[in-house]
Amino acid sequence: MDAVRVAAVALVLAAVAAWGCGRAKREPAAAAPPPIASARVGTLRVGLPTPRRGNLLFACDPNERRAPHLGSATYAAGLVQPSGPCWLRTPGAAADSAGLFAPDTLIVSTFSDATDEEIALERGDLDVAVFWPGEVSARMRTDERFRDPELGLRERGLLVCLKSAADSLNPPRTDMEVLNREAFGGDLLPWSELVPGTPDGPAARYTVDPALPGASHLERILARIPSAGATRTMTLKYLDMPASVFKTPVPEAGSDLRRVYCPLFVIRCAVLAVPGARAAVRRIGADAFAQLAPPSTGTDEWDPVRAPDR
Repeated sequence: MDAVRVAAVALVLAAVAAWGCGRAKREPAAAAPPPIASARVGTLRVGLPTPRRGNLLFACDPNERRAPHLGSATYAAGLVQPSGPCWLRTPGAAADSAGLFAPDTLIVSTFSDATDEEIALERGDLDVAVFWPGEVSARMRTDERFRDPELGLRERGLLVCLKSAADSLNPPRTDMEVLNREAFGGDLLPWSELVPGTPDGPAARYTVDPALPGASHLERILARIPSAGATRTMTLKYLDMPASVFKTPVPEAGSDLRRVYCPLFVIRCAVLAVPGARAAVRRIGADAFAQLAPPSTGTDEWDPVRAPDR
């Protein structure tokens, strides 16, 4: 009888061992991915031009004051910090990548002089600095810490030339390359890059709409471009409107504009960042920072920042 019991126990143990070996081994649970918020920086110190700070293309409304936003992320006023007004992110789901990665706190300083803004960035008073086209100095553009700045596309603003019934051709592309390089440091976005296949045109002489703050400076640069044999004169003008009106056949107003104007450049701002903030700027997008800079006079598309001039 004992032998029978021993045999039975052995069979049971063998069955249990076989069942255990046949079971698939349970893998350890994978770690949950980090929340998106963990990729968001807590605070960014941002430098901007004051509305009174001149640029070559347009004037700004010095009295416009509103809260900032980065994409869909909006901000409400907080306590004023020594470096500038503090803006706290308001609750709400982000509707775009800029809003998703926008910081919880913005500390904003405005500068009436571009050189002062560069100095503040260099000495670590700012994390990010936004400049008008062509403002960044040659020294900063070659500095290893700040070379090759991000370029943020503005929602509004184009440099165009007037067409006429007798001449609807574009200016020579090489002429516009010279203008962009010498006047704007290459910051403007050529229309031919936005809309490939834009035809080139023959030699021309140029005038600039005197309403542009930098009209004289731009004309001096354009006058240095060889124009031997040119039989036409083209006038450059700034338009405060989105580029989309020239890219789509509708609405009808856009069609009318394309008969009158030839788009040359779309406005971009240089966005410089200290090494530790570059990843945040790329995640949020330079375009979102470009919208923080003031709008041209008479527009209501910007949410400017209430900050003291420096």
